[in-house]
Amino acid sequence: MSIHILGIFGSLRQESSNQGLVKLAQKLAPTDVTFTFYDKIGSLPFYNEDLEEPSRTPSNVVEWRNLVTSADALFIASPEYNFGPSAVLKNAIDWATRPMGQHALSGKVISLMSSSGGTGGAHMIEQLGGILGLLGNTMLSEPSGQIAKGADRISANGTTTDPAIEALVRTRLQALVDTANNLGK
Repeated sequence: MSIHILGIFGSLRQESSNQGLVKLAQKLAPTDVTFTFYDKIGSLPFYNEDLEEPSRTPSNVVEWRNLVTSADALFIASPEYNFGPSAVLKNAIDWATRPMGQHALSGKVISLMSSSGGTGGAHMIEQLGGILGLLGNTMLSEPSGQIAKGADRISANGTTTDPAIEALVRTRLQALVDTANNLGK
Protein backbone atom coordinates (compact mmCIF):
# COMPACT_ATOMS: atom_id res chain seq x y z
CA MET A 1 0.00 0.00 0.00
CA SER A 2 1.37 3.41 -0.96
CA ILE A 3 1.85 5.94 1.83
CA HIS A 4 1.14 9.62 1.22
CA ILE A 5 3.45 11.97 3.14
CA LEU A 6 2.83 15.71 3.34
CA GLY A 7 6.06 17.64 3.88
CA ILE A 8 5.86 21.12 5.42
CA PHE A 9 8.33 23.54 6.94
CA GLY A 10 7.62 26.26 9.47
CA SER A 11 9.72 29.08 8.11
CA LEU A 12 9.17 31.96 5.71
CA ARG A 13 12.87 32.37 4.93
CA GLN A 14 13.87 31.68 1.33
CA GLU A 15 17.11 30.06 2.48
CA SER A 16 15.57 28.04 5.31
CA SER A 17 17.51 24.97 6.38
CA ASN A 18 14.19 23.55 7.60
CA GLN A 19 12.89 23.81 4.05
CA GLY A 20 16.06 21.96 3.11
CA LEU A 21 15.24 19.14 5.55
CA VAL A 22 11.83 18.65 3.94
CA LYS A 23 13.29 18.77 0.42
CA LEU A 24 15.95 16.26 1.46
CA ALA A 25 13.22 13.96 2.80
CA GLN A 26 11.36 14.32 -0.49
CA LYS A 27 14.51 13.33 -2.40
CA LEU A 28 15.10 10.33 -0.11
CA ALA A 29 11.49 9.09 -0.10
CA PRO A 30 11.08 5.51 -1.31
CA THR A 31 9.67 5.19 -4.82
CA ASP A 32 6.43 3.65 -3.55
CA VAL A 33 5.73 6.72 -1.37
CA THR A 34 3.86 9.79 -2.56
CA PHE A 35 5.56 12.82 -1.04
CA THR A 36 3.83 16.18 -1.43
CA PHE A 37 5.98 19.22 -0.68
CA TYR A 38 3.83 22.09 0.55
CA ASP A 39 5.41 25.53 0.71
CA LYS A 40 2.37 27.79 1.03
CA ILE A 41 1.65 27.94 4.77
CA GLY A 42 2.79 31.57 4.73
CA SER A 43 -0.15 32.44 2.48
CA LEU A 44 -2.74 31.22 4.99
CA PRO A 45 -4.55 34.10 6.71
CA PHE A 46 -4.34 34.38 10.48
CA TYR A 47 -6.80 31.94 11.99
CA ASN A 48 -10.15 33.63 12.53
CA GLU A 49 -13.18 31.69 13.74
CA ASP A 50 -15.43 34.09 11.83
CA LEU A 51 -14.12 32.46 8.64
CA GLU A 52 -15.25 28.98 9.69
CA GLU A 53 -18.58 29.30 7.94
CA PRO A 54 -17.99 27.29 4.72
CA SER A 55 -19.06 30.16 2.46
CA ARG A 56 -16.43 32.39 4.12
CA THR A 57 -13.51 29.94 4.40
CA PRO A 58 -10.67 31.08 2.11
CA SER A 59 -9.90 28.72 -0.77
CA ASN A 60 -6.26 28.30 0.29
CA VAL A 61 -7.45 27.13 3.72
CA VAL A 62 -9.74 24.58 2.06
CA GLU A 63 -6.80 23.40 -0.09
CA TRP A 64 -4.56 23.12 3.01
CA ARG A 65 -7.14 21.12 4.94
CA ASN A 66 -7.71 18.80 1.96
CA LEU A 67 -3.97 18.13 1.69
CA VAL A 68 -3.73 17.33 5.40
CA THR A 69 -6.81 15.11 5.20
CA SER A 70 -5.43 13.13 2.25
CA ALA A 71 -2.04 12.53 3.89
CA ASP A 72 -1.26 9.43 5.93
CA ALA A 73 1.77 11.06 7.49
CA LEU A 74 3.43 14.45 7.91
CA PHE A 75 7.12 15.26 7.77
CA ILE A 76 7.48 18.64 9.51
CA ALA A 77 10.65 20.68 9.95
CA SER A 78 10.57 24.00 11.75
CA PRO A 79 12.85 26.45 13.50
CA GLU A 80 12.38 27.29 17.15
CA TYR A 81 11.36 30.85 17.93
CA ASN A 82 11.31 32.02 21.56
CA PHE A 83 11.36 28.42 22.81
CA GLY A 84 8.35 27.37 20.73
CA PRO A 85 7.05 26.74 17.22
CA SER A 86 7.03 29.46 14.59
CA ALA A 87 3.84 31.49 14.34
CA VAL A 88 3.31 30.52 10.70
CA LEU A 89 3.42 26.80 11.54
CA LYS A 90 1.16 27.19 14.57
CA ASN A 91 -1.30 29.14 12.41
CA ALA A 92 -1.35 26.35 9.81
CA ILE A 93 -1.98 23.80 12.56
CA ASP A 94 -4.80 25.95 13.95
CA TRP A 95 -6.48 25.99 10.52
CA ALA A 96 -6.04 22.22 10.11
CA THR A 97 -7.61 21.51 13.50
CA ARG A 98 -10.88 23.29 12.87
CA PRO A 99 -13.76 22.80 13.00
CA MET A 100 -13.53 20.96 16.30
CA GLY A 101 -14.54 17.32 16.14
CA GLN A 102 -14.13 17.03 12.38
CA HIS A 103 -10.68 18.39 11.74
CA ALA A 104 -8.04 17.18 9.31
CA LEU A 105 -5.11 16.78 11.71
CA SER A 106 -5.89 13.60 13.60
CA GLY A 107 -4.81 10.01 13.11
CA LYS A 108 -1.61 10.94 11.26
CA VAL A 109 1.91 9.68 11.79
CA ILE A 110 4.18 12.68 12.30
CA SER A 111 7.93 13.18 12.17
CA LEU A 112 8.92 16.50 13.70
CA MET A 113 12.41 17.87 13.07
CA SER A 114 14.18 21.16 13.69
CA SER A 115 17.27 22.89 12.39
CA SER A 116 17.63 25.67 14.91
CA GLY A 117 20.22 27.41 17.08
CA GLY A 118 22.27 25.75 19.76
CA THR A 119 19.60 23.37 21.07
CA GLY A 120 18.41 22.21 17.67
CA GLY A 121 14.84 23.18 18.46
CA ALA A 122 14.39 20.98 21.54
CA HIS A 123 11.75 23.23 23.11
CA MET A 124 9.77 23.55 19.88
CA ILE A 125 9.80 19.79 19.32
CA GLU A 126 8.62 19.16 22.87
CA GLN A 127 5.81 21.74 22.71
CA LEU A 128 4.56 20.95 19.22
CA GLY A 129 4.94 17.22 19.75
CA GLY A 130 2.70 17.50 22.80
CA ILE A 131 0.08 19.49 20.91
CA LEU A 132 0.05 17.18 17.89
CA GLY A 133 0.01 14.08 20.09
CA LEU A 134 -2.99 15.36 22.08
CA LEU A 135 -4.82 15.81 18.78
CA GLY A 136 -4.71 12.03 18.24
CA ASN A 137 -1.60 11.64 16.11
CA THR A 138 1.26 9.16 16.40
CA MET A 139 4.45 11.11 17.05
CA LEU A 140 7.86 9.70 16.19
CA SER A 141 10.35 10.43 18.94
CA GLU A 142 13.43 8.44 17.99
CA PRO A 143 15.97 9.16 16.84
CA SER A 144 15.89 12.77 17.99
CA GLY A 145 15.04 15.20 15.19
CA GLN A 146 17.12 18.05 16.58
CA ILE A 147 19.88 19.56 14.44
CA ALA A 148 21.82 22.28 16.23
CA LYS A 149 23.08 25.05 13.96
CA GLY A 150 21.93 23.15 10.90
CA ALA A 151 21.89 26.30 8.76
CA ASP A 152 25.66 25.86 8.42
CA ARG A 153 25.22 22.32 7.07
CA ILE A 154 22.03 22.08 5.03
CA SER A 155 20.83 24.33 2.23
CA ALA A 156 17.27 25.31 1.37
CA ASN A 157 17.41 23.10 -1.73
CA GLY A 158 17.98 19.96 0.35
CA THR A 159 21.69 19.43 -0.12
CA THR A 160 23.91 18.87 2.88
CA THR A 161 27.61 18.77 3.61
CA ASP A 162 27.02 16.54 6.63
CA PRO A 163 26.37 12.84 5.99
CA ALA A 164 24.97 12.54 9.53
CA ILE A 165 22.08 14.87 8.59
CA GLU A 166 21.26 12.79 5.52
CA ALA A 167 21.40 9.61 7.61
CA LEU A 168 19.11 11.16 10.24
CA VAL A 169 16.54 12.29 7.68
CA ARG A 170 16.67 8.88 5.99
CA THR A 171 16.16 7.09 9.33
CA ARG A 172 13.26 9.31 10.40
CA LEU A 173 11.64 9.02 6.97
CA GLN A 174 11.89 5.22 7.07
CA ALA A 175 10.44 5.18 10.59
CA LEU A 176 7.56 7.34 9.32
CA VAL A 177 6.84 4.93 6.46
CA ASP A 178 7.20 1.82 8.66
CA THR A 179 4.94 3.24 11.37
CA ALA A 180 2.29 4.29 8.85
CA ASN A 181 2.40 0.82 7.26
CA ASN A 182 2.16 -0.87 10.67
CA LEU A 183 -0.90 1.23 11.50
CA GLY A 184 -2.52 0.21 8.21
CA LYS A 185 -2.41 3.66 6.61
